[in-house]
Amino acid sequence: MKKLLWKKRITTVLFLVFIFIFSIINARKELPILVEKIQTFDFKEFGINDLISQINTTINENVAGRYGFIDAYGYMQKVLDKHEESNFEVVKDTEGKLHYTYFTDKADDTSEVTGRVHNYAKQIEGKSKLLVVLPPEKYIKGHTQFPTGIPYAMTNETADNYVSQLKAYDIPCLDLREGLLNSGIDLSNAFFTTDHHWKIETAFWAASEFCSWMNDTYGEHIDEDGYYSDLSNYNQITYKNILLGSMGRKTGRYYAGADDFTLIYPAFPTNYKMTNTIDDSLEYGGRFEEALVATPVLRSSDKPFDTDIYMAYLYGNPAFTHIENLDNEDGLNICLIKDSFAVPFAAFTSLRCHTIDMIDPRYYEGDYVDAVMENDYDYVIVMISPQDLVEEFFPFGVEKD
Repeated sequence: MKKLLWKKRITTVLFLVFIFIFSIINARKELPILVEKIQTFDFKEFGINDLISQINTTINENVAGRYGFIDAYGYMQKVLDKHEESNFEVVKDTEGKLHYTYFTDKADDTSEVTGRVHNYAKQIEGKSKLLVVLPPEKYIKGHTQFPTGIPYAMTNETADNYVSQLKAYDIPCLDLREGLLNSGIDLSNAFFTTDHHWKIETAFWAASEFCSWMNDTYGEHIDEDGYYSDLSNYNQITYKNILLGSMGRKTGRYYAGADDFTLIYPAFPTNYKMTNTIDDSLEYGGRFEEALVATPVLRSSDKPFDTDIYMAYLYGNPAFTHIENLDNEDGLNICLIKDSFAVPFAAFTSLRCHTIDMIDPRYYEGDYVDAVMENDYDYVIVMISPQDLVEEFFPFGVEKD
């Protein structure tokens, strides 16, 4: 009995010593960061509750050994064969792919966002034609399955509402969910396991599908011989176990593993220039892979928690990006109002166009009508994925009081 008591006391002392040392390490690491956060906080614009929230986030994101704790926790969830983490923030389907989801019993109402698209189409009418491209959802109807007890957020049903309402407004929509089912792509391999995005190979297919649809719908003559759609005309480099997606960074490297990432770029000569709002004074130029591929992102693959490899194309999501294909001056001029699904899609579509401008509604602060009126766009394309069909991504076309 005394021996057991001493073991408990020693364990308690060792635990307290660990907590004490760990607290000192964290205090030394985080104190300068917290001081800077407080010094730069805008007390005129934000309140004390916002400061507390930001301090809490800063502390959590800078805990010593944070990634090790995430990995360890994820590994334990895998050993326990759990299909959800963090109170269903991230769930795992029967194929082992991760998803964002939540409990709901009905699809979201999309009447507000489709109304805004309709209003915007009228605002730019006569200057440019507006159309919609809807990327597929990671939860593929008829294919993806969740284990018993895992909630489904009804994202496809929300997207169905969106498409139906766009049709009622007579707004053309390319629903890539339908095309994916008949594409011949292995549906188990269309999306990354640890990320919500489609794979680069799927985005490549989508760019070809879009151009074919434009030819059929609007009588365009884009890549009619299929040269740009032929993967044999491209170089492909597959980086093994390099990508830890947005969900993988929450669950760690061992819960669902890491993804391979295939970089696709033309084997034929190309000539580009690109600018974006990351640095307005900087122009990227040269071949496709020199101007449109962020090689520093690929070189940071040894830091999977801090690097979003998916953003290797076009440097991710600046507020505004301008791409100019100098070898195709007679091509279309397009404006994309988009979320991150459009990033690799735009890179491959640019091969068939003269210019593509990309606006990310999360960060863009300009006037959406002026953006079109001041440029000669053949088409304005709204490309927002099913999980982002919320007002935050549709700040344009708002009816004024």
